[in-house]
Amino acid sequence: MSNRPIPIENIYYLFCYAWNRFEEAKAVPLGGTSSPDLPNLLAKVLLNGSRAIMRRGLDRHYQQYEEELATVRGGIQLGATLRLQARNMRRLQCEFDELSHDLLHNQILKASLKRLARAPTIDRGLASELQVLARRMPDVRDIWLERSAFSRVQLHRNNAHYGLLLKVAELAFDCLLPDPSGGGFVFHDITRDERKMAGVFEEFVRNFYRAEQRDFVVEPLTITWNAFRLTGSVGRLPNMRVDVFLRGTARRIIVDTKYYASALQAHYGSESFISENMYQLFSYLRNASFINSSFEKVEGILLYPSTGMTIDDRFNIHGHNVTFATVDLSTSWKEIEARLLSIVNFDFHEFPFI
Repeated sequence: MSNRPIPIENIYYLFCYAWNRFEEAKAVPLGGTSSPDLPNLLAKVLLNGSRAIMRRGLDRHYQQYEEELATVRGGIQLGATLRLQARNMRRLQCEFDELSHDLLHNQILKASLKRLARAPTIDRGLASELQVLARRMPDVRDIWLERSAFSRVQLHRNNAHYGLLLKVAELAFDCLLPDPSGGGFVFHDITRDERKMAGVFEEFVRNFYRAEQRDFVVEPLTITWNAFRLTGSVGRLPNMRVDVFLRGTARRIIVDTKYYASALQAHYGSESFISENMYQLFSYLRNASFINSSFEKVEGILLYPSTGMTIDDRFNIHGHNVTFATVDLSTSWKEIEARLLSIVNFDFHEFPFI
């Protein structure tokens, strides 16, 4: 990548595709002005999305409560009530169900609104709106937000509309780390975390091709080595799971995604493609070609993100068409969409000798 910045909106759309919720994301207004950083954009999304949920009505469910009451409500807990009577207390220990908004997903939304409002980089007007909205949830308890809370949420058909906002809240949680001085939160640029972003980029590419084109079916593909054992019986050869596999009527394409600072390596003053990436892709192609006849000429694509650099190099290696390509994340989203489609739609028939 170069030093050109990725527009904040593009980062958000990248994650939305990775979550497989891009259509939902387009329905949430981002506001009329561009956001200076990712937390501000996520704050706008969370604010507008939470407002929409509150207009619809916060999700609620029956919760079980136990309480000492003067009159019967629900069921009486006999043992506890007798103990109260023994202490001359004219009370009944009752157990009852009550509809409540105090559910984990509502608690996470409220905590996220308040957490973002305290972030130093958040626009002050936006922070005030976040605080006002959090106060409109008085019957939802305040919780100390932890990462484990997101994995404990269980959504179903009736509250599936919380899905996008909880993903946004989780991303905001990852972007805002507690300040060691105890003075609030500091912004962590998650796009510099190559390990995390590699997974996001892979999911983005897979879900983009699944949603935005009809020439190929996106399927999982696991490849075994074309090998047979000569000696020993302990270890086995690992399977190869490809990042993205596209199956068309006449073409099979294996897409291997990489999230590196550069798609090239320097060697004695010149630049070349990264050897390890080539070896990995070629292993996929050679071993996949033995699956059945339809994989005999399976194609390969090494796809990298970039900001400013364009690579569009194609080779035929041992009978396999191989593409080395970048998608420039610093361009408009329309250009990114067009670029990803053009990479898989390239017509190799203009090279009749292949």
